[in-house]
Amino acid sequence: MTDSDVDLITSIEDEEYDVEPAELRIPDFERPPDPKLVAEGWERRFMADSRRLKEYAELYSSMGFEVRAEPIRPEEIGPDCGDCSLVLYRLFVTIYTRRLSAGTLGLG
Repeated sequence: MTDSDVDLITSIEDEEYDVEPAELRIPDFERPPDPKLVAEGWERRFMADSRRLKEYAELYSSMGFEVRAEPIRPEEIGPDCGDCSLVLYRLFVTIYTRRLSAGTLGLG
């Protein structure tokens, strides 16, 4: 690292930035969860390649979650994905999880 690199880093660290807090909103690429599943306590995680479903299920199960894979719903596919929707419907699933209760774990 040269002296000029150190001077640049120091000047950046010394500057004050007026940063507005980010608005809380769902990013454009994120799609709404299934309201029925949410009402049952499920949380939408992400869309995943169904060929890796076993891996995701094992990971979430090891952390104390039930795992549910649902077919992709039309509302989950944005307008930019029109041409690839067939691939999404056939190869991908939406992963939902919910925390296992003490009773389900045999602790209650």
